[in-house]
Amino acid sequence: MSIQNNVTNPAFKGVYKVTMPKVDTGKDENEKKAIAETVINTLVMGANMSVAEPKIDKSTNSIYFKIDDKNDKVFESGFNNIINECNKVFNIDMAKKAYIKKVNESEYEKADALK
Repeated sequence: MSIQNNVTNPAFKGVYKVTMPKVDTGKDENEKKAIAETVINTLVMGANMSVAEPKIDKSTNSIYFKIDDKNDKVFESGFNNIINECNKVFNIDMAKKAYIKKVNESEYEKADALK
């Protein structure tokens, strides 16, 4: 016997923590350009895909984005494309400097609004 549940559930909003170094921490101009490119592209993509305002934790250089579950793979793929393109253009392994991690809602709530 099977029971069908016809209740529509609202989409879950996954929270991504994107941690990146500050541009001025780059060891040379090439690395600073790579970091800047990663930060700008990730911020634009994340802000456009986020279902709530992005938030920031300045103590960890992290930005939080709430992404609808149906866009999780697109967000992750987009971030990987940004990293890969910076690797090619600037010949720097950005994956060692910038990364994403799925975190819980409470961590997002503790962060400050991005201004």
